[in-house]
Amino acid sequence: MEVLELRPIKNKKIVAYMFAKDDGKEFQSINTKELEEFIKKRNIAFMTVDFEVKMNEFNKTELAQTLDKLEIKYYQVDIPEYAMGYLYEEILEKEELVTELTREYQILEDRDSFKGQSLRNWIDMLNLEIQEKEIFLSLRLRPLWIVKKMLDIAKNCESKEVSFVHFVQRDICEDICSQVVEQLRALNIKVVQYNKKHTIKNVVF
Repeated sequence: MEVLELRPIKNKKIVAYMFAKDDGKEFQSINTKELEEFIKKRNIAFMTVDFEVKMNEFNKTELAQTLDKLEIKYYQVDIPEYAMGYLYEEILEKEELVTELTREYQILEDRDSFKGQSLRNWIDMLNLEIQEKEIFLSLRLRPLWIVKKMLDIAKNCESKEVSFVHFVQRDICEDICSQVVEQLRALNIKVVQYNKKHTIKNVVF
């Protein structure tokens, strides 16, 4: 079982290029010529992907086929299921309890009674706890694991200078990209972000 430990990689210069795309379907219409030029010019070592897509489907896309042709390995990065562990179980247990309490609350004849108000307060408190745990899991813990996966891959590259591309689904990026970038930079990794506002030529695939 892996341990979540983030430390700078010594004696390596690492650069991460981050791109956001709307959904996995865009990988089918990617500009492979621009992609090839980008990869070769920047000597990209590998690619990571944070998309809600099954890898056996991603493997068939133009993007994956281009990477295979260039012998660039690609990896889906995410938090391992076991790392979600007790937090996820707690969320599920609290959601089940909310469902039971809500049923009980809805059949009460007098919801303004002490019992009704107590049930309502309990439900609200549980919903708040669920929300806080979901935020921690998705927006705090998950980005740390994504960065760890990136570090592990970069660490296994023989070169002293390692550049990689990270493709992330746009709605996911809006939630966690700032945390991923912050963690990478804290580990002495240079991050270059490309988005719709970028005007640099030849960076939109």
